[in-house]
Amino acid sequence: MVTNSLIDLTRELLSSGVFNHLPDNEIARLRWMIMQGQREDQLPLQPLFSYWYRVDFYSPNVSPLLLKQCNDYLERMGHPLIDAYGQELYEA
Repeated sequence: MVTNSLIDLTRELLSSGVFNHLPDNEIARLRWMIMQGQREDQLPLQPLFSYWYRVDFYSPNVSPLLLKQCNDYLERMGHPLIDAYGQELYEA
């Protein structure tokens, strides 16, 4: 199921430290969204993706595969892709 895959990927992002530059309350909100998504089997995609666009893929211990996995989901869902700095990539 897509929701579970998105939750798993977001958990992996959290554990890799790509959100460590965000304030604690925002990280707590992201964790809460993940828990709610598990319980209700639905995840608010737009808020989740807004966090993905703010990641720091240059954090230590971050696999380049994470960026590719995020972009694969975003592309399938019709959203702009992320570059390595966590910014949206717009097609010209």
